[in-house]
Amino acid sequence: MPEFSPSESRTAKAPIAVSPAGLSCSAELYLVSDSTKVVTSGLIPFTSTGAKQNITLPITMPSAEGTYPVWLDVYAGGTLIAAYQA
Repeated sequence: MPEFSPSESRTAKAPIAVSPAGLSCSAELYLVSDSTKVVTSGLIPFTSTGAKQNITLPITMPSAEGTYPVWLDVYAGGTLIAAYQA
């Protein structure tokens, strides 16, 4: 499992495929503690291509040391279409 320093800025690149092409989409990467979001990339907008595309998700690690589950949510037209736990 990767380890990062507290408050360290990192960038994740997630390969995401949404079909059909041309949909207004967004993705959010976030870390949780006790089912609460601790830090988030915020919603990162992109337009679907119908094929896999790398979406860049910047995030700053929590200031408190610890182990945090990582989640990635994908939205199309504002509707959650996928939720992944890393």
